[in-house]
Amino acid sequence: MIYLYDGSFYGLLSCIYEHYYVEKVSLIYDRSKFIGSIIDETKFIETDDEKAIIVEEAIREQFSMEGYMDLYRSFLSCEANKDCYILNYVIHGFKLGIKMDRLYSESYVIKVRELSKRVGFEAHRFTGLLRFVEKKPFLYASFEPDNDILPLIAEHFSDRFLNERVIIHDLKRQKAVFAQNGKWLIHELDNLEVLNDIKQRSITIDEALLQDLWKGYFEHIGIEGRRNPKLQQSFVPLKYRKHILEFNSK
Repeated sequence: MIYLYDGSFYGLLSCIYEHYYVEKVSLIYDRSKFIGSIIDETKFIETDDEKAIIVEEAIREQFSMEGYMDLYRSFLSCEANKDCYILNYVIHGFKLGIKMDRLYSESYVIKVRELSKRVGFEAHRFTGLLRFVEKKPFLYASFEPDNDILPLIAEHFSDRFLNERVIIHDLKRQKAVFAQNGKWLIHELDNLEVLNDIKQRSITIDEALLQDLWKGYFEHIGIEGRRNPKLQQSFVPLKYRKHILEFNSK
């Protein structure tokens, strides 16, 4: 039996609840990403917040905080098999508790920690790479991260722009963070007309001037004899540059 779910974190935890209280499974997948065969026996598990909270509280009680965060960050990964890795991780975690933190050679720990590290690194990288433009009355930024890192960067930018209205748009997943006065929430954008209106708004005159000044500064500040494109690319990969002002031509 393979459990399928709606792609949400509580959907995954609902599957884990079913695994313990209804029928044990070895595989869990996001339904939208599952590619099975005609011989696969699958069951879609509806998200149940109450069941998910029971599992979440049990994980927080049995695991260390870092163990819980490794699990959560790995859930945000774009890795196709992440849910199976997390299930295995949780099964062993309930048996071992915080002893899991001292395990470095077990595959079920290595997989989750690798994904967690990858997601955490990308989230940290975008706290410095994300570029905002002023579209009155908002500050707007768009990007296309490999992983679903909006939940990890939302609080950082909400606090950083405490007195501004901020929108951070994940173009790949069509959802965005809306932040104001230190509070934030994430919305799916399939039917959100307001975002299309914001995207089509022209930047302010002051914003256009600042962009030109920044591009000019970036182009002339470097020392020609010390140019190192390979090193620069290691810090700012090509796949991110189309959303970064200084790498776009005037």
